[in-house]
Amino acid sequence: MERFLAEAAKTVDGAGMLSVQLAGMTVGWGALFYLLSSTTRCWMRNVPPSTKEHENDKYWCARNLIGAIHALLIAAITVPAYFFMAFGGVPENERFAYSRDLEVCSPGAEFPRAQENPLLFTAIAFAGLAFTAFTLADVVISVFHGLAGVDYIVHHVAFITAGAIIRGNCMLPFNAAILLGMEVSTPSLNFLLFFRHRGDAYESAVARNGIVFVLLYVMFRLGLNIYGFIILVLNKEKAMPPSVPEWQAWFLIIAVGAGVAVQLFWFPGIARTFGNGLRGLFKRSSDDSEGTDSSDSPAGHLAGAEASD
Repeated sequence: MERFLAEAAKTVDGAGMLSVQLAGMTVGWGALFYLLSSTTRCWMRNVPPSTKEHENDKYWCARNLIGAIHALLIAAITVPAYFFMAFGGVPENERFAYSRDLEVCSPGAEFPRAQENPLLFTAIAFAGLAFTAFTLADVVISVFHGLAGVDYIVHHVAFITAGAIIRGNCMLPFNAAILLGMEVSTPSLNFLLFFRHRGDAYESAVARNGIVFVLLYVMFRLGLNIYGFIILVLNKEKAMPPSVPEWQAWFLIIAVGAGVAVQLFWFPGIARTFGNGLRGLFKRSSDDSEGTDSSDSPAGHLAGAEASD
């Protein structure tokens, strides 16, 4: 009885700290956004203006940069974490480890191998909290400054809910690493979106980043994402802690499945821009070597990838 009460008290205290951390991170992301937007004249001093007027807006530019910063942070934590869990000898059942310590999600005694690498699980939990806080801040900022449409907001609200369920129950570290690892493709996408209308000098770099984006998209947003969904469905009973309500379990499965469907829906268009971008890039290289100019811009071909973020 005393042990049960101690665990219950720890969970309640952890929930309080989790709320404080979420609020602090959300405010922190918001503060960084306004710092970047207020200093655009400094960090964009040598960047030529875009031919699209809205792409010169300081809030649009700051949103693009902070999105890349956030994605780099999340990917730097979760991509190595995924590969370690997949190929580093972590037993399959401990890939579904959970914790009652909501503050940092350190593994419990029932997962002895996970306890040997507690930093792995707490790092994924930190990334999940940072992602949820960023998405929450992004919704508020995007609505306030008119940077997003209704579909974008609905998409973000769904991710906030899923993130809150996973992080709020300290569960699914392996699946969380896969889902968060999809952010690895975002910096390349943000680069091409930022520079695609800023002159011919950036065309090759934009096209190459577009190609990198598509390759990472196929690997992480399609391949690993589908794999993660399949193992979640096949292992639903042992993946979900006993304390998780059934509706939350099914919401997560449906949300992850819907995310996979969206990535598959977007892929044909992205594949077309990928092929056109390659042809445009090679054509441009050929024309340059012959001293001629090409009107077939690879940056234009790859611009369609914007819809996939």
